[in-house]
Amino acid sequence: MFDDLKAQFRKAVENFNEELNRNECTDKADDLIGAMKNEVTEAISHINALQLQISKARDQMAEKGHMAETCYRQAEMAHSIEDAETAAVATQYAEKHERHVRVLNNKIDALNAELLFREEGVEEMVEKVEKAEATGVSLSIDSVPSRKHDSISPS
Repeated sequence: MFDDLKAQFRKAVENFNEELNRNECTDKADDLIGAMKNEVTEAISHINALQLQISKARDQMAEKGHMAETCYRQAEMAHSIEDAETAAVATQYAEKHERHVRVLNNKIDALNAELLFREEGVEEMVEKVEKAEATGVSLSIDSVPSRKHDSISPS
């Protein structure tokens, strides 16, 4: 009788320990999924910042383009009144604005490339989070995306 009671008690303790360990795994998985969701949120925030940088660079590029046009018009007017010195200075500034337009265009291209890269990363991260939530299987720490965020900072 006592042997049966001991066996049942041991089985109950084993079951209890299994359940306890199962809850720990679930808590760890929940923590990892939460960390992954935070990474997605940070990545989306970074994407929004990149979009803002692109918008500002486009605005600056348009402004510099208009400034170049204005300088060329001033150079033409200076030529028409035979003021070579003013024409040369106006042309010099127009060319400077055009160089800045090219630099801003390159910056926009680089930011767009980074934006595309980040958007693909977010899509992948969202898929992993959804898969982890759907399966409920415990995750390894390798499933959490890296915290490294390299980007071109706004000028």
